[in-house]
Amino acid sequence: MSETTNSPTPIEVPVRTKGWQSMVMVVCAGFMCLAQTAFAAQRFGQDSAVYVWMVFCMLVAFAIGFLLLARSHYPRATFVAACVVVLVFPYDPILALMALTALLARRNDMKTTVRAIVAGGFVTLAAQVRDALRPPEASIWHMVFAKPDTGSQYGTDIIMLADDRTIVITAIVAALLELAIATLAGLHIRSRALASLATAKADAADAQVEQLKTTIDSQQLADAIAAEAHDTLAHSLSLLALNASALQAESKKLAAEAGSLDAGQLAGQASRIADKTEEIRKQAAGALDEAHISSAGDRLCMGRVQMARLVERADLPDQL
Repeated sequence: MSETTNSPTPIEVPVRTKGWQSMVMVVCAGFMCLAQTAFAAQRFGQDSAVYVWMVFCMLVAFAIGFLLLARSHYPRATFVAACVVVLVFPYDPILALMALTALLARRNDMKTTVRAIVAGGFVTLAAQVRDALRPPEASIWHMVFAKPDTGSQYGTDIIMLADDRTIVITAIVAALLELAIATLAGLHIRSRALASLATAKADAADAQVEQLKTTIDSQQLADAIAAEAHDTLAHSLSLLALNASALQAESKKLAAEAGSLDAGQLAGQASRIADKTEEIRKQAAGALDEAHISSAGDRLCMGRVQMARLVERADLPDQL
């Protein structure tokens, strides 16, 4: 089940890691686990069962780093598995610290953050103190404080430059520093991802507002044009109705006086009616063009009906 919520700050943080970064983490984690296992195995004889266990741990160390590849999809499970592996096997805590960073970066939950830091700190302290308490020849921390050119590889006894208490305290301080670095790195990656997410949302909101503004401006312009077209159309229709009425009255008069007029007078009257008819046709054509600009369908329909009626009236003289 997804942990994403509808809150402004999501629990799941989208963090993307480049492939080369993942491979560097895999190599570093595998190398450190392999190195600490190799040191730990030096205190056991080759014919002992514990030495066989160490050999098995070394073989697993070659592939254990690939566990980090699952941190993007399963950060919590990867962190838990890394902590268990570090506690069960004689491995360096870097594997658990890397998984801790990945979990803190991808989960914006206070409970998860606190629990992960506590668990990561315990595992890191346990692993570092475990190495510091081993015999000098089997401990990386003892080798750090050993006098150069001393030890079994040089055919002499190892000479320590610090006592065991100093070495343990140093290991504890180093564990706390590693925990702090891993925690800060995870929180920094999370904050950057959340900032990028907030910027993307803000840009999307700005684009939507700009689109709405453009739509509103276009609608206002269209409304203004439609209102102007309506006024012009109403004026044109009024003129058409007035001219059509006059033409109708003149046509009736001509029909009534047709018998008493000679051919010349009749032709003059008919020519005048024809000119008025042409004028009405032009007005009707202009009104039709104005009606196409209008966005009001009902007014457009009414205008077309009225214009059709006026055109029918304009055709009356042709039938006389």
